[in-house]
Amino acid sequence: MLSLKTLPQAIGRYYGITTPRRGWNAAKVITSYGLSNLFRRDIRFGRPMMLMVEPTNHCNLQCPLCPSGNGEMTRPRGIMPFEDFQRAFDPLADDLLLLLLWNQGEPFINRDLTRMVRHAASRNVPTITSTNVHYVRSDEEAEDIVTSGLSELILCLDGVDPETYVKYRVGGDFDRVLDGIDRITRAKRRLGTKGPLIHLQFIIMKHNEGQIESARDLARRFGVDRLSLKTAQVYTDDDVDEFLPSDPSLSRYDYQAEGLKTKARLKNTCRHLWYSTVINWDGSVSPCCFDKDVHYGLGQTLDGTDFDDVWTGERYTRFRNDILEDRAAVPICNNCSEGIKGLFYDIEDVTP
Repeated sequence: MLSLKTLPQAIGRYYGITTPRRGWNAAKVITSYGLSNLFRRDIRFGRPMMLMVEPTNHCNLQCPLCPSGNGEMTRPRGIMPFEDFQRAFDPLADDLLLLLLWNQGEPFINRDLTRMVRHAASRNVPTITSTNVHYVRSDEEAEDIVTSGLSELILCLDGVDPETYVKYRVGGDFDRVLDGIDRITRAKRRLGTKGPLIHLQFIIMKHNEGQIESARDLARRFGVDRLSLKTAQVYTDDDVDEFLPSDPSLSRYDYQAEGLKTKARLKNTCRHLWYSTVINWDGSVSPCCFDKDVHYGLGQTLDGTDFDDVWTGERYTRFRNDILEDRAAVPICNNCSEGIKGLFYDIEDVTP
């Protein structure tokens, strides 16, 4: 999940695209969020400023902490056709400040991904996507990504050697990932393009917590723009034992607490419910990317329903009011770090 605290910087980094309509919509959304917190009930003006669209929930890897990879996901699998992407995206495009093209799964499994990016760019909407890099297999594919109009590309690399990498990225090929990163960075230099901003992501876990400096060295070696050091999200006691770093400062969890708890008390609020929304590959609407199996489905956008009817509908309103009343009573929120400063990731600019 992209922290909403970084959204203004993200918009500024990318083409600086804004319009009076987008500015007015953002002002309405921010105002409605403030009023909702003041009066402790859902008050809503405007439409989402940020949209996450899931190109697919299929994945080529079997990462043990990811329900898409470890087989625990129960919702149907599929790939969003380009025409469905248009139906979901186009009605919201004129109000959007940012489009995120991922959720669960590996986005580049969808062969229309860069076509989606190009379509968003034609509507002047900045885009970010995230990948495990296994589908950048040629210079032509790298150039297609670089020239698509993509604003930021997150490259996931959670180890600096083959043994450490496959400990979490089960089924992955470390050398293939390094080759893909190299192809993308070389294509950007060769073509002399401003974008995409290339962002290397490193999830800190017990087996790689000693490799942070080496990850920084790799980021400099490849010439990426940014490095994020992300804390791991776990779900069970077995996960805690196997994956959480031994150094508690590198974790989002309270090691002294009984049970799995983040380091800070949840506040009864969440900006994601006013600022953004998630549309999955099949058109179902989720409150955020932490609802990985769509247990809190809020509506459907591909059955002829107008998105605004979902956004202002009874289910969305009830969910927002539930969060304002007692966020801790909503299970997905108890393992979420939104609104808790410094517990999700640290982002560093990479200098040669």
